Amino acid sequence: MMKFISIQGHPLKFQVTLGRVVLFILSLLFLHSSHASEQPNVVLMLTDNQSFFELSCHGHSTIKTPRIDKLATESVDFINFHAPPYCSPSRGALLTGRYAIRHGIHNTIGGRSILHKDEVTLADRLRKAGYKTGVFGKWHLGFSYPYMPRHRGFDVSFVHGGGGIGQMEDYYGNNHIDATYWRNGKTEPSKGYSTDVLFSEGLKFIEANKDRPFFAFISTPATHSPWQAHPQALERLKKRGVTDKRISLYSMVENIDENVGRVLDKLDELKLTEKTIIILASDQGMTDRGAPESRVKTRRSQHRDAYDERHHVFCMIKYLPLTKRPHRSGALGGMVDLVPTILDLTGVAGAEGMDGRTLSPILKGAEQWADDRLLIVQCPRGRERKKWHNAAVKTQRWRFIGGTKLFDASVDGSLSVDVSSKHPEVVQRLTRHYEKLWNSLPTVEENLSRHLIGPHPTRLMGMDWYQGAHPWHKGHYKQKGTGLWAVEVEKDGRYRFELRHFPREANQAHGAIEASVKLGKTQKTVKDLNPNYAVIELDLKKGKYDLEATFKAKQGKKKSWTPLFVYVSPLKTGS
Repeated sequence: MMKFISIQGHPLKFQVTLGRVVLFILSLLFLHSSHASEQPNVVLMLTDNQSFFELSCHGHSTIKTPRIDKLATESVDFINFHAPPYCSPSRGALLTGRYAIRHGIHNTIGGRSILHKDEVTLADRLRKAGYKTGVFGKWHLGFSYPYMPRHRGFDVSFVHGGGGIGQMEDYYGNNHIDATYWRNGKTEPSKGYSTDVLFSEGLKFIEANKDRPFFAFISTPATHSPWQAHPQALERLKKRGVTDKRISLYSMVENIDENVGRVLDKLDELKLTEKTIIILASDQGMTDRGAPESRVKTRRSQHRDAYDERHHVFCMIKYLPLTKRPHRSGALGGMVDLVPTILDLTGVAGAEGMDGRTLSPILKGAEQWADDRLLIVQCPRGRERKKWHNAAVKTQRWRFIGGTKLFDASVDGSLSVDVSSKHPEVVQRLTRHYEKLWNSLPTVEENLSRHLIGPHPTRLMGMDWYQGAHPWHKGHYKQKGTGLWAVEVEKDGRYRFELRHFPREANQAHGAIEASVKLGKTQKTVKDLNPNYAVIELDLKKGKYDLEATFKAKQGKKKSWTPLFVYVSPLKTGS
């Protein structure tokens, strides 16, 4: 066994020459670099609100997706794959391998779309293992400190705010064309359509890191509404005679297809295809939009977000050393499986204790799991979680909805005939499985993501009010609601609060004559306001608080409201 020994002050018992030491060190470095070069790259492409059926290979009658169709024939194309039914929960599950309800993501707004700071992301794990990590596009897991992607394991981030381009958290006035993004926390304008811009950024990242392991996460805001046509793709559709009212949506999908092709071509050009895990998926089911025939045969009066049509997404995985027999797989899988799968294939540790499991057996060619795999999908779609609300326990055969209704998916794809009374033993087994998850959840306060106030300047905005109204789109600038932020002051100190009804880049008037900020017992009111903002300085003690900010007007229907944006920066902090 090789041992390092101290030679200072001790006679050498071995003939160790300087040359041998240097040779030994170089050999270690070579082994390390050789191991690193053997680790596969990861390219994860995620589209937004795209239905499973909005691909020509999955039966759409109008949309043409030749590059994705070809990828499907070269991949394991999972056709029984499920994700939480909204953006933030799905992305939280994707990046952690854990059910989103565990880390407090219940919704896409209302202070419950933020990935808890204690969660370890896939980017964290891969970066620690020597990967270069980059994210390009939609994030939607928190946009204040410490929740932005540059705080969550990504070396490079080029992202927009909110759940869709143009939402309140996004750069003011954005749409899909010539949008402004945040590059590593600083705003930067772009030229072109969002999908093209984001894939171009991803391709630059791949090119720059072709000689080392990398993780590229390209996450498009397309096809989230409102649908904005891609100009060139739209013209091609029109030339084909397409007049469908969803033609703008179709243009977005066909443009995604082109860009997926650009990535595949670049990997071929760089001779990286053999050593790259390529994943293409969508983040949520879209109620069978675009299906030749919808599965929804009856009205979903309760737990409407717990049915397959809200969870069913496409997912294709290509990794040539493993997927030597591309095929369509009906094995049950889910978004929580992607992290454990990637960690397994890259040889990076950390998958223990996750809710997902590695898909490697299926990628290698197994038709089904060796056991009767169980999967839970639940999105409360609110600030509070409720037991069984919008919850489904899935197996290959069964779907147990809301803790009461059981469906046999093998013969009832529309999930319309409740057979719970005929199979009480199945109900009991699936109930026990859900109860185990529910009883293991942290308290609501424990998994509440508080915005940290301390040495790092941060921006708070109304989409993250955890009590009160639920603003998220431009119409809410007129509504002027009220709400509270959950914050934690990291260090005693003096802090500057800049209150605005519109974000800084909009630079528009707030219409108030008085402003105040309150945290716990500390409160201050000012009346000498700039037309566009108010500034208040407070001395704060370390601790957890509700942040209450108020604008007051002289007259009008809304005489007091909460400013939608608060910029907080430290003036002086303690140790």
